Amino acid sequence: MSSIAILRVSIVLALTLTLMPIYLLGLTLDYLFGQRIVVFLIKKFWSRAVMKTIGIQWELVGLKSEAHIFVSNHISWIDILVINSALDVVFVAKKEVRSWPGLGLLAVLGQTIFIERKWLNALSQKWAVEECLKKGQSIFFFPEGTSTDGSIIKHFKSSLFEVCYSETFKEKILGSVQPLTIIYKSPIKNDPGFYSFYREEDTIFENIKKIIKKVPQGRVRVLFHKPIKFKKYGNRKNLSHACYKAVVNGLVSQQNSF
Repeated sequence: MSSIAILRVSIVLALTLTLMPIYLLGLTLDYLFGQRIVVFLIKKFWSRAVMKTIGIQWELVGLKSEAHIFVSNHISWIDILVINSALDVVFVAKKEVRSWPGLGLLAVLGQTIFIERKWLNALSQKWAVEECLKKGQSIFFFPEGTSTDGSIIKHFKSSLFEVCYSETFKEKILGSVQPLTIIYKSPIKNDPGFYSFYREEDTIFENIKKIIKKVPQGRVRVLFHKPIKFKKYGNRKNLSHACYKAVVNGLVSQQNSF
């Protein structure tokens, strides 16, 4: 590993160990009093500091809302950092993430909700998502169900959108989902998918190693679209398709200007 990569890893580890006691205190406050302000601020600061340490520039375009659910296309593990730098959300992720050394622990501490592929068949998992929403906490998931190189967006899977039509929202007759489009500018001209984690020969750690040793780095832009009301669409498939179209339109509109 190069000297720059070792330096960056050392800074991130030092930062993580320094902030961990404060973050654990924040988790305790959240559990006892439902106050997430410390958790959010630490996640926001840590995520921005890690991106700064790596050298990745980021930009947020559009207005954030008080939506209950946020969704976007998925390209890289850096997606998590840039989202956490802006939003107070709980991520919904596939259960395999929990087993990733180091990263799995961070996901657990981040209160990630881990799900099976056919998550709606697991009542405990559905309950976990609904309980999170009942507490007023927003959730975030990647409806593609996989990552891409960023040049395309795969059709959204609609199963996770079922929670938008749960009793939690039927009782209140309200609720919204805000779609986001994530776009990366690669530091390598002939490798536009540099940041993506989609190549079969790639492992998560090889991908991280490749990125942290790169100087100079590229950029990432997150485009916030207008929130979409659940009640505007009669079922999860129509709602997921509306979100998909918004994200695709965002990608098309930004590709030539970024």
